[in-house]
Amino acid sequence: MAQAHHPLLLLILLLFLSSTAIPSSKRTQPKFSAVFYFGDSVLDTGNNNHLPTVAVANHAPYGRDFPGKKPTGRFSDGRLIPDLLNERLQLKEFSPPFLDARLPNSDVATGVNFASAGSGFNDQTSRLSNTLPMSKQVDLFEDYLLRLRGIVGDKEASRIVARSLIFISSGTNDFSHYYRSPKKRKMEIGDYQDIVLQMVQVYVKELYDLGGRQFCLAGLPPFGCTPIQITLSGDPDRACVDEQNWDAHVYNSKLQRLLAKLQGSLHGSRIVYVDAYRALMEILENPAKYGFTETTRGCCGTGLREVALLCNAFTPTCKNISSYVFYDAVHPTERVYIPGYKSLSYVIYQSIMLCMMY
Repeated sequence: MAQAHHPLLLLILLLFLSSTAIPSSKRTQPKFSAVFYFGDSVLDTGNNNHLPTVAVANHAPYGRDFPGKKPTGRFSDGRLIPDLLNERLQLKEFSPPFLDARLPNSDVATGVNFASAGSGFNDQTSRLSNTLPMSKQVDLFEDYLLRLRGIVGDKEASRIVARSLIFISSGTNDFSHYYRSPKKRKMEIGDYQDIVLQMVQVYVKELYDLGGRQFCLAGLPPFGCTPIQITLSGDPDRACVDEQNWDAHVYNSKLQRLLAKLQGSLHGSRIVYVDAYRALMEILENPAKYGFTETTRGCCGTGLREVALLCNAFTPTCKNISSYVFYDAVHPTERVYIPGYKSLSYVIYQSIMLCMMY
């Protein structure tokens, strides 16, 4: 299992993906046949629009900087990592949600998005918000495979999935709910981490059995630094919640060990760990370096609690969004994702590079 974190790899990757020395006929053929996304609101490009849930972002002021300036269900002012990654890999401009009934066959073969905001690896996490847990997302992937086979045939469908990238980013909601539930009094955090990791193992194995071979799994971000967690902590100085960040760090260490073990047991697999913690913390600890000035409040409303329906068309937004790390009280602005700012996509592109080095 490979870990991506060396800055030099980013430069190599950007050169590799955009080098003019590569003939144009070659550059139009991406390494991956498709990319599939599984996870929560960091990746959800609109699946929750089609669910009876309050965990939605299909209303203003979300999407104010998205092409066409319209809300799409993405929890940000603009694009998300799936959109930027698909474009960088020359697959397509955006990452379409699988639950969209208007999903055209032309989009199916190059990958779709199963992520659902408010979800987690633990089914109980999604029950609270009526969203799609990882178990249901994997079930939908099976439905997707049936549709893909109907379009391209069994042999080509198997080839597409085997050459695809499966990107998973989940777990934050599992732990944010843990801190606010009676479970915290009944179970030590280390034990709960192990339960979640058992679920990670199950779902990676299921996706492998369905034909997936190349995986990128993101670790937990420093969610103790999100505006809403800081607000809930009651700290008047609005410092990050160190306990939660430490728990995320410990979980990530366990996850890395698990992924190394999984790669060794799943023949022909390539599993890369994405260090989302380090990527976001780099910005939060050095905001001026990246042109940010506000790190503890979101751009929407007071920036303390507003998210989903509480961030709406009647909620005022900040004037200078480029200075804000967070758009609402949980989710980053598009600028945090833009590669040119060495942001979250910083380590993700490094990770993709490692998957390419087969």
